[in-house]
Amino acid sequence: MHYKVGIHCITYNHEKFIAQTLESMLWQKTDFPIAVYVSDDCSTDNTTGIISQYAKRYPDRIIPLGNHGRKGVINNFIDTAKAISTEYVAVCEGDDYWTDPYKLQKQVDALDAHPEASVCFHPVTVHWEDGAFPDSEFPSPDYRFNKNVLDLSDLLRRNFIQTNSVMYRWRYHDAPLEGFPDDILPCDWFLHLLHAQVGKILFLPDNMGVYRRHKGGLWYECMKTARWFKSCGIQHYRFYEEAEKAFGADFSEEKKRILMLCYAHALAQHDEERLETLRTRYPMDESCFQHLRWKFFLLNVAMPFIRGSRRAYMHRKKGDYKELLRIFSG
Repeated sequence: MHYKVGIHCITYNHEKFIAQTLESMLWQKTDFPIAVYVSDDCSTDNTTGIISQYAKRYPDRIIPLGNHGRKGVINNFIDTAKAISTEYVAVCEGDDYWTDPYKLQKQVDALDAHPEASVCFHPVTVHWEDGAFPDSEFPSPDYRFNKNVLDLSDLLRRNFIQTNSVMYRWRYHDAPLEGFPDDILPCDWFLHLLHAQVGKILFLPDNMGVYRRHKGGLWYECMKTARWFKSCGIQHYRFYEEAEKAFGADFSEEKKRILMLCYAHALAQHDEERLETLRTRYPMDESCFQHLRWKFFLLNVAMPFIRGSRRAYMHRKKGDYKELLRIFSG
């Protein structure tokens, strides 16, 4: 069958969520055929079994991509993208879902009506499974620069496109997705940028999805804990390196901040192996940590005098860097 839209769906240990994700895709009402390319990265729970059940019930719409060994999120994302060659590609990971049955139709109609555009996105609800924070909508109008039509230069300033909101006019038909950096995070932002190279970015105002934040998710602890920096810090740094090469941007400040925090968390955890890797690959002047020492000391001193929403924000900030406080507040 010739599919107009392919849905890129990677998943790992999402047995609590994957059925709702797939149902929200099968629920889509369109005047064109769609296919869900779902790639489970050798889950240790029942995610694979649930996907198999759906594939048997909907063989013309659910296409499981077999994995014979654990790839990791980066390679799974890239390999799934390489398996798709439809006119349009939407993305939704196995722990998120869509809430509007006309989402795909609306995005295809918008891209069909605007051949100058190559990317289309919309707001989503950010939902914290553990109730750590109230639900919110992303992106806010100011986060997308109060624009409904954006371009590559806007997207290089920050990533305002949530993964499960995006649809691409897929540019990799004649030339496969080759040369995609194989050790970067986030992968989706880089894919947004590659498509924004060849067209405009359209914003649709309808909120049509839910992005879950949960403790099993890769981004739940983003930029907050030593564990996250150990598993994702260098890949996040490399994203900015590769984006500078590919798109001519200047991410020097972002790289400096991430590298400093990678070092700081490794120091806080006395992780000599990690420190050796950092010092070998990305040497830096460690005297800069004196600045962090004063920053976190002053935060501790000021906390009792801060009130209202600012206090809540600063408490969160303090909690994010509790490992650092042990060495930079003493």
